[in-house]
Amino acid sequence: MSLDADQDILQDFLVEAGEILEQLSEQLVDLEQSPDDPELLNAIFRGFHTVKGGAGFLQIGPLVDCCHNAENVFDTLRKHQRSVTPELMDTVLSALDSVNEMFATVRANEMPEAADPALLEALAYYAKPEGQAGDPPPAPSSAAKPAAESAAPSIESSAQPSGDITDEEFESLLDALTPEQAAEAQKTETPSQPSSDSDEITEEEFDALLDQLHGKGKGPGADETAAEPTPAPVPAASDSDEITEDEFEALLDQLHGKGKGPGVQDEQSEAAPATPAKPAAPPAAPAKPPAAPKPKAPATTSDASPPAKKEVAADTTVRVDTSRLDEIMNMVGELVLVRNRLVRLGSDSSDSELAKAVANLDVVTADLQTSVMKTRMQPIKKVFGRFPRVIRDLSRKMNKEIRLEMIGEDTDLDKNLVEALADPMVHLVRNSADHGVEMPDVRKKNGKDPVGTVTLSAEQEGDHILLTISDDGAGMDPEVLKRKAVEKGQLDQDAADRLTDQEAFNLIFAAGLSTKDQISDVSGRGVGMDVVKTKISQLNGTVNVWSELGKGTKIIIKVPLTLAIMPTLMVKLQDQTFALPLVNVNEIFQLDIRRANKIDGQDVIIIRERTLPLFYLRRWLVRDPSKREIAKDELEEAQVVVVSIGNMQVGFVVDDLIGQEEVVIKPLGHMLQGTPGLAGATITGDGRIALILDIPGLIRHYTGRH
Repeated sequence: MSLDADQDILQDFLVEAGEILEQLSEQLVDLEQSPDDPELLNAIFRGFHTVKGGAGFLQIGPLVDCCHNAENVFDTLRKHQRSVTPELMDTVLSALDSVNEMFATVRANEMPEAADPALLEALAYYAKPEGQAGDPPPAPSSAAKPAAESAAPSIESSAQPSGDITDEEFESLLDALTPEQAAEAQKTETPSQPSSDSDEITEEEFDALLDQLHGKGKGPGADETAAEPTPAPVPAASDSDEITEDEFEALLDQLHGKGKGPGVQDEQSEAAPATPAKPAAPPAAPAKPPAAPKPKAPATTSDASPPAKKEVAADTTVRVDTSRLDEIMNMVGELVLVRNRLVRLGSDSSDSELAKAVANLDVVTADLQTSVMKTRMQPIKKVFGRFPRVIRDLSRKMNKEIRLEMIGEDTDLDKNLVEALADPMVHLVRNSADHGVEMPDVRKKNGKDPVGTVTLSAEQEGDHILLTISDDGAGMDPEVLKRKAVEKGQLDQDAADRLTDQEAFNLIFAAGLSTKDQISDVSGRGVGMDVVKTKISQLNGTVNVWSELGKGTKIIIKVPLTLAIMPTLMVKLQDQTFALPLVNVNEIFQLDIRRANKIDGQDVIIIRERTLPLFYLRRWLVRDPSKREIAKDELEEAQVVVVSIGNMQVGFVVDDLIGQEEVVIKPLGHMLQGTPGLAGATITGDGRIALILDIPGLIRHYTGRH
C-alpha cells in the first residue's frame, strides 16, 4: 500500500532520519561498554522518541509501534529499574534492524509491514521493571543486516501535537481544570472545530489549552498572581510566547503519566501525586520559576530571541540533490579539458597577454575544481560508522573478544567513493575478525591480551586516501598460502617456491583460495578477496598486504579522492597517446634495454637488487604489426615506467613520456566497450584522443597473471 503523505515532508523525514539511525547504531554498541552512562541512555531514548514523532506525523503506524516499544525499554533503563544485558541489547538491535527495514520500504513510498510480534513481545518484556516482567519471551530473530543507510528525521516539534495528544487525553486534561476554566475552554474550542467528525486537535484548540495552562497572552514563564504551585511544574525557559521543548515534554508527562521527555528528572515525576479527582488549578509556572541554564539564551531583552537565531542559522545551508552536484562536476570536468587545451596553446604562443590570461584561467579552474569537489565530499565515518555493530555481532557469534579502534573518521572523500567502499571494507573487517583475531584462550596461551584489536584508519596522502585495516591476530604463513595455491592448481610447485613472502601474501586475492579449513557463514569459501581487489581496481585504487606470523596483518587500500577527474601519466607509443593512472606509477627511469635478461622466457630487469618483469607496451597496443618491435637504434633510449598492481611491480617499456595531466574519463564507444586493458578515453591538451589504460586488466589479459 502506497503512502499518502506530502512528498516534501516525507523526503525531509527520510533525509533527517538517516543521521538519527546512524547515531543510534553507534550509541547502542557504546552502551554495552558504558551501560550506566545517563547521557547515552537519554540520547538513545531521544533518538527513538524523535523517529516515533516523525513517523506519527506521517501516520506510519508500524514504525510508531516499534519505536514506541523500544523507547519504553530505555525509559525503564533510565529509571534504573533494569540493567543492560547482552540479551536486552540483542533485542534492541533487532528492533533497530526492523526500523531500518521499514525505512527502506518507506523510501519506496510504501507502507511498511508491522514488526515481528515476537520482537514487540520481547521489547514489552524488557520495558517492564526487572523482577516484574515474568518469563522472558523467545528471542527475536535478527534477520536484518546491520544498518548503515537508513533514514529518519526530526520533525519532532511539528509531529508531537498531532502524534501524541488524542481526544481522550485532551478531555481528561479538561476534566482536571476548574468548572469555570473548563467551560471557558469548551467555548473557545467549539467555534474552531472544522468538522464534527474530526479526530485531531486543531492549532486553535491547542493554543486555547495553553492559555488555560499559562494564562491568556502570557508566556510560559510569566508570573501568575493567582496561580497555585503544582506538583509537576513546567520549566520556564525564556520570555518568548512560544512553548519550549521542555515545557511541551512536561505537558505530555502530565497527560501520559510516563515516558517523560529527556529534560525532566525522574524524581520529580515519581514524587508527583496523581490526584485527578481533585479539581486543582491548571498546570502553570511556579511563583518562583527556576532559572533555565541555557547558554545560548539571551540574558537581557527578548528582541534577540532564540527562534530568530535558529532561523538565521538555517538560512546558511541549502539542501541540493546529488544528481545536480554530479552535473556540476561533469561540467567542471569539461572545463578542465578546455583549460588543458588553452594551457598548451598558451605555452606555444609568444603573446604575453594571452599567456597571462591563460595562467589566470588555469588558477581559477583549479580553485573551482577544488570547491566543487568539496561539495561532494563526505567523511569516511559514513563507512566506519557501521563497523562497531559488525564487530559486536561477530564477537557474539564467534565467542571472541574484539575491540575496535577507529582513527581519522573525519577524513573526507568523494560521495561516490564512500558508497563504493562500503562493501569491500565490510568484507575486510569481517576477515580480520574471523581469520585474524584468535580465540581468547589461544591468545592467553601465546602471551597476548585475550581481547583482540581491529584497527581502522584513514588519512589523506596528496590527492589520494589511504585506508588501513589491521589486526593484532595470528598473521599469515606464506608457506601455507603457497601450499594452498598449489593444491588449487593456481601455481605449480616451482613457481610457488620462487615467490617472495610479499608475493605469497598477494595470493589471498586469487579466486577460490581460502586459508580456512572449515566453511562458515562468515568466511571460508574463497570468493571474497578477489571481489574486493576487483572493486578497488574499478575505483582506480590499489590494495597492498603486509603480515607477520603471530603478530597480525595489515591491508592498505589507496584510492583517489574523486572518480570524476584522474591524474595520469601520458606516454606515447609510436604516434598514439595513452594515459597511465598515476596511482599505479611508482617510478620512471631511462634504460639501455640491452641490459635486460630472460628468465623462463620472460624479459626481466634488475633494479636495486630486485628482479622486475619487463613488458613492451608497443607489442600489446600498437595496431600496425610491423611497428610493434623495437628497432636496434632504439634500444639505448627506452623509457621504463614501473607500476604497482597489489604487491606486484612490473616495468612497462614506452617510446616517450609526455608528462602528467589531469584527465576526465569518458566511456568507450560501443565498438570498444569491453576491450581488455582499457578503462576509458579522454581528450588531451593538444586536442587528440588518448586511451586510459586499466593496468590490472592489461596484465591479466596479456600475461595471464592475476
